[in-house]
Amino acid sequence: MNKTLITLAVSAAAVATGANAANVYSSEGTELNIGGRAEFRGDFIGNGGEEIDGTMADNSRFRLNVGGETQIANGLSGFGFYEAEQTTSDNEFKQRYLFAGLKGDFGAISFGRQDTAAVQISQMSDVTTFTGAQKTFIGASDEQQKNSIVYSGDFDALTVKASAILGEEKDTNGYGISAIYNLPMGLGLGLGYSAGDNGEGNGSGDAIIAGVNYTYESLYLAGTYTTGEVDDKDGSDFNGVELSAVYGFGNGFSIMGAYQLTDQKVNGKKEDKSDFFEITGDYAFNKNLNAYVAYLINNIDKDSPYAVDAEDTLRLGLKYSF
Repeated sequence: MNKTLITLAVSAAAVATGANAANVYSSEGTELNIGGRAEFRGDFIGNGGEEIDGTMADNSRFRLNVGGETQIANGLSGFGFYEAEQTTSDNEFKQRYLFAGLKGDFGAISFGRQDTAAVQISQMSDVTTFTGAQKTFIGASDEQQKNSIVYSGDFDALTVKASAILGEEKDTNGYGISAIYNLPMGLGLGLGYSAGDNGEGNGSGDAIIAGVNYTYESLYLAGTYTTGEVDDKDGSDFNGVELSAVYGFGNGFSIMGAYQLTDQKVNGKKEDKSDFFEITGDYAFNKNLNAYVAYLINNIDKDSPYAVDAEDTLRLGLKYSF
């Protein structure tokens, strides 16, 4: 696995904007791409920490996305993106992303249901099967947020994002800003801040997230840390750390590992929301098809209100991306 393949593995947790998408139309500065995935995910022993009474929990999913771009003038173009998902437990497609925007030398600005600014920091460590909790504490720092305006700008080694959520209900606005700076030796440093209101009569929440990653040949290492308050009226603050690693052997096989520990105050007492180690082995048949085996060692205390049954999980997966 070279740097390009590691980059693809890392970005797999982000919006599937088309590493494998097919270009179905291109004419006079306008193009249309279609992509997605069909992924079997069979969980054994535990399902989200809950003990499985039978043999296997089927958490398979299908995603379909459509993206397009059109040139308006020299250095200015418009774009749009839509993605929906269907699972084995739901017969209907559910919208994940729907946004449109403009991009040019100034960067890109988009409107609709999309990731907030802080998500680019959480994605630094969100590279394995069960990672990704760092963004979920407050809506202003989470992915797939509707009523969002997002700006993204690339300035050589610096990537800056800013977002605003214009809530439909009273006191539900939010905002965020983040930046990642990539040094020449393969080291990346990220920092973000988000804040938002929790609705009429409630307080507000905020989050600081910091991340670091390092790429060297076939090795990728990353870590993120987040802290803040879910609601400043009840003092429900939180903390989260996530560490991950990917190593490719160059023959289609790669190994991935992660550690995650998050906590949040409940009725004035700090309670663990997650505490686990993960080890995953992945084999890529080609750029479209890969199979994997993941094992999650659940260390959360069974007395935690978030623990359910605190069971481990063994996941078998087969994913076709198009």
